[in-house]
Amino acid sequence: MPLYLWLTIKFIALIILTYELFFIITNQNKKLSIIGTIILSFSGVVQWNLTDIDSLIIGEFITVLTYTFFQKEKLWHKVLISFFIVLGAICYTFTFRPYAVAFGYLFLSLILWIILKNKEKLKNVKEITLAILSIIISIIAMIIAIVFFNNNNVEYLSTNLSTASLLFSYLYSIFLPYYNFEGREILSSVICIFPLPMIVGLYYMYKKEEHIEFLLPVLTITVLETVFCMSGFPEIISKITFFSQVNPVRVVESVQIANLFIMLYFLGNVKEQIFKFKNTIRATILCACLLIFIKFPYIFSEKIFIYIFAAEISLFTILFLNFTDKKYRKVLLFFLVLITLISGVPVVFLN
Repeated sequence: MPLYLWLTIKFIALIILTYELFFIITNQNKKLSIIGTIILSFSGVVQWNLTDIDSLIIGEFITVLTYTFFQKEKLWHKVLISFFIVLGAICYTFTFRPYAVAFGYLFLSLILWIILKNKEKLKNVKEITLAILSIIISIIAMIIAIVFFNNNNVEYLSTNLSTASLLFSYLYSIFLPYYNFEGREILSSVICIFPLPMIVGLYYMYKKEEHIEFLLPVLTITVLETVFCMSGFPEIISKITFFSQVNPVRVVESVQIANLFIMLYFLGNVKEQIFKFKNTIRATILCACLLIFIKFPYIFSEKIFIYIFAAEISLFTILFLNFTDKKYRKVLLFFLVLITLISGVPVVFLN
């Protein structure tokens, strides 16, 4: 099969599965699901690395199947779905490089949320046993495959930026296709407004104590992977969690996608205002000040770019923190889609 045909099939599968995943995350909001699909599928992470996104596709496949498991009534439907979940888990382990570990923990957090949300739908001992067996077999299969079939070579990616700085790479993602320099594909990103969704999620979970089933597992993984990007883990923890075999650059992209998930979850599920307007202004100024501590690629280090990045993060901050207002919400979604398309679509013609 020609490579371009295979990549086209993968991309179509990604679009379908991403839509289904966001349909679940956004509480069956079709408009937000389409927008989320565009933001992720046409992001720099996908477009620059289309040959390496198998773990993203299979992870979405397993997560969507887990949700479908709880929607079916007949036992034989659940048995069939469980079979494909286990099969997907086995396939997932063979996508070990370069994203599988970081994405794996993120998808596990989503699967845990789905299980907690639908635990009442497990009606009898057979269904409970089937669900538990599927999880156990999947975990054992993944561990065996990782231990016996994975080589321990960490992917080499060269960049003069720290992974902490790369977490903000979405700010200059819009310029990457138009500036030709070595290693720009490493700087690819998802438009996610990091770290705002993560911080808002932590604040909301502490203050409101609502949506805990989603926020607790997803935020736990997001915060831990953010810590790994900024400072790494102790050696023993890295080995236990398999992060010792992952380049931190790849974890950056998982953190960005997690922030996208959290952002769209809020847009689809939270209706009440979280912050007063004056507090959004303070948060906007604080986020703009963060840029003082961020190192940018040399080609984007001129003052004009810094001013653009400050305007960009300020705009996103004030729009997201007022997402319950329909006008702010529409403008936010418009800019998210616009910047994503400008950043991602041109890459198709460069690869």
